[in-house]
Amino acid sequence: MKNYFNYSVKFLFFLISILIISCGSPKKEIGDSYKKEIQGFWLRTGTIQYVNGIPVDTIKFVNTEDNKNYRQIKSYSKGGHVVWLNNWTDTINNPWSGGMGGYGKYKVHSKDSLSEYMSHGTGWFGAFLNNYKDSLKVNFETYNFSSNVTKNTYSQIMRANEINEGDSRTAQAGEYFAEFFEKLEPAGPKTKLDGVWKRVYEIQYINGIAVDTTSVSSDVVFDVKAMFEGRYLYQVDVTQITDPNSPEHGGGGGYGQFEYDSKTGVMNEMGEVGSGNWGNDSFSAPRSNKNFHDITFYSDDLFLQIRKDTLNQGQIDKETGQKRFRGLVYERID
Repeated sequence: MKNYFNYSVKFLFFLISILIISCGSPKKEIGDSYKKEIQGFWLRTGTIQYVNGIPVDTIKFVNTEDNKNYRQIKSYSKGGHVVWLNNWTDTINNPWSGGMGGYGKYKVHSKDSLSEYMSHGTGWFGAFLNNYKDSLKVNFETYNFSSNVTKNTYSQIMRANEINEGDSRTAQAGEYFAEFFEKLEPAGPKTKLDGVWKRVYEIQYINGIAVDTTSVSSDVVFDVKAMFEGRYLYQVDVTQITDPNSPEHGGGGGYGQFEYDSKTGVMNEMGEVGSGNWGNDSFSAPRSNKNFHDITFYSDDLFLQIRKDTLNQGQIDKETGQKRFRGLVYERID
């Protein structure tokens, strides 16, 4: 009887352990899934209209005359980096020709809540952030969103905070709108270039010979690039070294697709959309605008990029006649 009792107790504990494991594991998997699902590149394709907290319509840009050429792309990386840009322009009030964009870190709080901590940008957003940080002596601005993330779609509504309290669109009564994104499929295979990179050095070449290497401080020029499975998105913030009233203050950014041949070390960037000074209110067809670069890896986390000079011209110095080239060294941050 005693042996039977011991056996029963052990068997009961075994069943409880199995139940704990079987009930606990899916919960963790579901909890982690939305964090993984947000990773990747997203294209905004429309706007969701809410009335009294209920979605009543999804307005697709392709069906509207005013927004059919609008492009807004966003990238979320595994390490918590977010980069975005659009081609919305305002050349009447701004001295630069392209749209705007931004870079920062993000944190997913739950399936329906995330925050973005934006620190740098281009175009109007870059100028705004620079003024905001200088005025309040802070390093970033926090944006809180109500979100809905699935495997292929993502929507966000900005929640009120200390700065944009009057712009909150998350009230349960009345009409408000959410940005609607669709996930972009991989445009190529995984490569050694996949990751998030920041420019840390510039190398000046004269007649093919390196003559000077300069460290690039993030407090002066902030150049960050996200590259994953054949797509890239970058922002170059130069607000710290430019006149706020000059076109250069808008910096520059871009989005497109890329190919990388590890055997030849040649990368082909095919730009589609630009921000700041490097764009306008239009876009290029995918894989139509080609720019070739020579890539040299110093290590898995550091590479040199030099724009490939197919005409062997370089930048000719008018006084000396020397050919000048610039190399950009990027370090992995994710």
